[in-house]
Amino acid sequence: MKREERQMIVGGSMLIVGWLVLLGTVIEVIPSHVALNLAAYCLTLVGFMIGVVGALAKIRANRSKDEF
Repeated sequence: MKREERQMIVGGSMLIVGWLVLLGTVIEVIPSHVALNLAAYCLTLVGFMIGVVGALAKIRANRSKDEF
């Protein structure tokens, strides 16, 4: 598996885990604490950034491969 694909998978999984934690706090399955909410927000933000960087790197690699 290439580095870009691995970045997209790791970023997407971090994003989903962050969303699930936040959803759990909203529907009161997980008790809501400030530290937990901040950690879930940071996990979501970092996961999104890693996923976008991986997607952009994959696009750049595919565009450089398709030179005319």
